[in-house]
Amino acid sequence: MYLKSWNACLSLFMVILIILCVSVSSYADSSKKITKTKIIRFIPLIPSEKREGSCWTNSNIIQRSDAWRCMIGNEIFDPCYTARDKTTIVCGSSPDVEKPTGFVLKLTEPLPKPYVSRCPSSSASMIELEDGTICDAISGASGATDGVRTERISYSCRMSSKNMVIFGDIKAGKVWIAEKGILVEQKTKDDLPPMLVKDLRKVKIRTAWQ
Repeated sequence: MYLKSWNACLSLFMVILIILCVSVSSYADSSKKITKTKIIRFIPLIPSEKREGSCWTNSNIIQRSDAWRCMIGNEIFDPCYTARDKTTIVCGSSPDVEKPTGFVLKLTEPLPKPYVSRCPSSSASMIELEDGTICDAISGASGATDGVRTERISYSCRMSSKNMVIFGDIKAGKVWIAEKGILVEQKTKDDLPPMLVKDLRKVKIRTAWQ
């Protein structure tokens, strides 16, 4: 009886130890000092779902000749990527998921001639902040003000109950820098946007997917 109790206690201790080790490991990964932002050139896997639509220009979010701004009905998808076969167009894919996501866009008309600026770019479709928070690029107009300047909300961050966003442009360098803040509604006054960004602070970017 005592032996069974001892074995049960030992098993429980091992389970707790494993959980603690995993938690410490995850914390260590997210708290690891950033000396250089990791840039990943994303190439999507090909999913099974198919939808029809067209692309009229290169992506507004990332500077790539094989990334597109596409439309299905009145819905815009940006970026849509050219798959590894250099023919298939995939929209709605998630760079941080290691399996096919999104859908294949069956083109109703030919792709336009690619045009991409040759200037260096700090654009990314998705970024990971220094604390492990994942933020997705926002396509289209989404202005906000911090009370002094008005800029675009460029990224919306996941798993945040506080409406965390990235405000303005990312600053390129060995370590990319972003401005993170909390988005709140305000009463529209004069020509100010109806959204206000508070608690702004600069944060380092651990990973950027382009």
